This record gives sequence, structure tokens and C-alpha cells, in this order.
Amino acid sequence: MAFRVYNKLMPRNLSAPFFSATPVFSREDYARAVGRTSGDKTVTAMLAQHMRAGNVKRLARGVYASVPKHADPKTWWVDRYLVASRLRLGAVIGYHSALELHGYAHTAEFDVQAVARGEPGLFKTTDFLCRFVQPATPLGPDSITTVDRLGQVVAVTTLERTVADLFDRPDLAGGAEELFNSLALIGRLDADRVAQHLAANGNATAAGAAGWWLETQREPLRVLDEALEAIRELAPRQNRYALGATVGGGQAAPGWGVILPRAIVEQRFKGH
Repeated sequence: MAFRVYNKLMPRNLSAPFFSATPVFSREDYARAVGRTSGDKTVTAMLAQHMRAGNVKRLARGVYASVPKHADPKTWWVDRYLVASRLRLGAVIGYHSALELHGYAHTAEFDVQAVARGEPGLFKTTDFLCRFVQPATPLGPDSITTVDRLGQVVAVTTLERTVADLFDRPDLAGGAEELFNSLALIGRLDADRVAQHLAANGNATAAGAAGWWLETQREPLRVLDEALEAIRELAPRQNRYALGATVGGGQAAPGWGVILPRAIVEQRFKGH
């Protein structure tokens, strides 16, 4: 019965243009495109038929991907950043995944990290894991930019906000070595904006570690003294262990109030 309703109310030529133009979409997106409400049972029948036909792939509850012609929906891999940005309303790609989108990640991670309303935690799609994270401070307009993925807009934290957040949550950076190998790929950065985000996050240890890194990159990144001094004011007054440094395995970063892994201070990571 559902198949007959589908064929009567939804000719195939109305769906094909939508699928072609929308690689990843929600049930609500599809319902609007075909002139129906999201809760309409006919929409359920339409999507079910398209899944049986191999035209679309269900990625998570209410989230689907268009499958190109001649592709196998079982093996078709969809852009994970695009999918993650559609799993929750207003989701923004952040942390290490943001570095990947900006083109500065040393190693591509499989899990995607995103900032969105709701409880933090892991969300499993049919293709990958998405980790929803609550940042130290909310994302304002000065923290978000957009990138194009398969013709669709994906929100991502700015490079400066990303750097500040990774020093705040180094556990989401893939480790200190991965973080600094990735940072070594950055050729241009607004240190003043990094300082502003570090101040907003309110993590003195993160500010000290970030300040030390920016000081080591003063010339290539054209970091001004004013930015360094602003960050120095945020740094701890007494040494704190940072970025996974341990007793006997750390080395002080003079003037920044932090003890960092010795390999990082000695710049023995691959990026240098």
C-alpha cells in the first residue's frame, strides 16, 4: 500500500534533482523539498522506497545521504564532516577535526569532533563515530566560519578558536606530538584573536602552553609582542604540568609558567 501511495504522490523525477543537489539531508529537508511535513507517513514511505532502491542511505535517525548512480549503498562512504554537521541542529566542527578541515592536521582522525547543543558524548552513525563536545565558552560569531563540502555549507570553528580550544582540551588534539606536528603546518595566524579566545576560555595552563608555542613561532607567524604579553598575563604564576608532561619527563618553558613534555620543548617532534 505504501509503495502505491509513494508512486501516486511522488513521481521519481521530483526526488532525483533533490538527491543530486543534496548529498546529505535530514528528513525535514526532504519533506520540505517534496512539499510535505516531516511527520507525514507518506514521507516515511518515500524514503523507505528510495532506500530499497539504493538511491539513499540512512546514516542515523533522520539523517540520510544520496547515493550516486552505480554506487553500492553498503560501501558508499559519505563525507563525514558534512554528516556530522547535520547530526544535531547548529552543529559546528571543532577541535582536531577543525584542524583537518582547515588543512593543518598532521594525521587524519577517523572520529569527528563537533560542538552542538545537547549532552556531550559519542554518537555512532553507520560509517563513523561523532564526538559531541561542550566547549569552555559558547561559540560566538567570531568563533565560526564555513567551508564547502560537496556543495553544502559546513560550519567550523575558526583557526584561531580551534588553536585556543585544542590547548584548552589537549585530550582532543590526538596527543601533544600530534598537536605540535599539526601546528607546525600553520603558515598564518592572528595571534591577537588567539589571545582573546584563550582569555575567554579562562584556562591559565592552556594560555601558558599556547603562549610558549606562539613565542617559538614569532617570526614565521609574525606574532607581535603585544599579543604575547596579553597571553603572558593569562599564564600561571607558578609552574603547572601541561600537555601530558610528567614528573621526570617534563621541562619548564621559561616565562610561561608551564612544564611541557621534554620532547616538545626540545622540538624533537616530526614537524621540526
